[in-house]
Amino acid sequence: MKKGILARLDEYISGYRLITVFLAVYLFLQPFKAFTSVREIAFALLASALSIRLINGQVRLDIKERTTQAFILLIAVCAASALLSPYPMDSLIAVRKNLFYQAVVFFAVTSEHKEFNGIKPLIYALIGGFALLSLAVVAANKPSVLLNWLDNKNAPFLSGYSTFAAFYIPLAAAFVLSSKEEVRIKWVIAFVIALGFALSALNNHRTQTAAIAVSTVAVALIAKRYKILAAGAALGATIILFIFIMKPASMERYQTLLKPGNFVSNDSAGWNDRWSVWSGVYDMASDRPVLGWGYGWKKIADAAKDGGYLERWPEDGRTRLYFTRFGYGAANPHNLLLQIVFEAGVLGLGAFLFFWVTIISKAISVFRWSNGRGLPPSAGVDFLKFAVPSVLLSYFMINVTNGLWEEVYGVLMTAFAAICVVVYREAAGARTYRKVWVYEPGKD
Repeated sequence: MKKGILARLDEYISGYRLITVFLAVYLFLQPFKAFTSVREIAFALLASALSIRLINGQVRLDIKERTTQAFILLIAVCAASALLSPYPMDSLIAVRKNLFYQAVVFFAVTSEHKEFNGIKPLIYALIGGFALLSLAVVAANKPSVLLNWLDNKNAPFLSGYSTFAAFYIPLAAAFVLSSKEEVRIKWVIAFVIALGFALSALNNHRTQTAAIAVSTVAVALIAKRYKILAAGAALGATIILFIFIMKPASMERYQTLLKPGNFVSNDSAGWNDRWSVWSGVYDMASDRPVLGWGYGWKKIADAAKDGGYLERWPEDGRTRLYFTRFGYGAANPHNLLLQIVFEAGVLGLGAFLFFWVTIISKAISVFRWSNGRGLPPSAGVDFLKFAVPSVLLSYFMINVTNGLWEEVYGVLMTAFAAICVVVYREAAGARTYRKVWVYEPGKD
């Protein structure tokens, strides 16, 4: 019988692993603003290929899997918050531009990949994208620009670099310490990590640099690679010393990390008035605590104006000043948990935390299983044990002053969660149960 066009397309997609190819291209291009069109084409091809596989019944979503259930719950809560929002069109557009992309990535990774070796091309794509971004930063900018990074934010490839590094560096460190790849490949990845740290230190974003340092130390401690930790610490200190010699003033911002008052200061000497912003976001979130103001953060200044908060806040206060000065798409909550509560309420925050708790529980289970409970050692097992604590530690550190759960970072973290699901599923299948028989005389 002659096969239909969808069946033939499905054979090509499966035979050439096109979903993995489109995913790899899409993930590789995440940190680049200059290649938005190419990235969108890759996503369109990915979504189309996944749809064809679903229509032909060749892909089954494992809705019994706990992380998948948590992700579906998160989607449902965010969609409900958008529909019931005072700004439904804006929120639904945010769902389309963010949550839809995350959903396609999550289900493409979890439904098409069964083992760690199968998802390694995706990990290489992620690390490769960051490597190219780092090289582009160096190639496209003079040393004088890099030494004055904050004064040259619009220079090529500089925007958001250290924020990206806070994801890619712990991921790369976990991969290089867990993988069984050739030594030369590990050295290349180690160079990418070192270059990323150096550029992040130059970037002068305190929270991100601290998150990178702490998470990298954490992954080395978890892996019990103490010699590598010592060598990395020496290299990091050398990089910081070199930057200090080149421009002593570049270290002044990092000194504020040692001053506790800067974490909550209510004036311009603190962390950019974060406390004033947080109090304003709390006021707005408190008035719509269940499902928030609707998915998407860009409307927060409009909510402050339309909700009459500007009149409620002191006229000479920094909260009112911030939400008056910065409008739609410029003002933001500057804290992940507050942002989620503002967008999707306590239900959204609960769903978000539940989603990541399922990932953490997977890592804990693998730790237990590999500790003499029947799970044979493997690169995938080690990757899950190393990556989950380090990546999430960095993620939650940088989100003390950021709200990175949408846009590019949302895609990256969703891809990471999906990769963890695949690795855990393989580990659970490989686990063996050992039975102990006790000999009793007179019994066979």
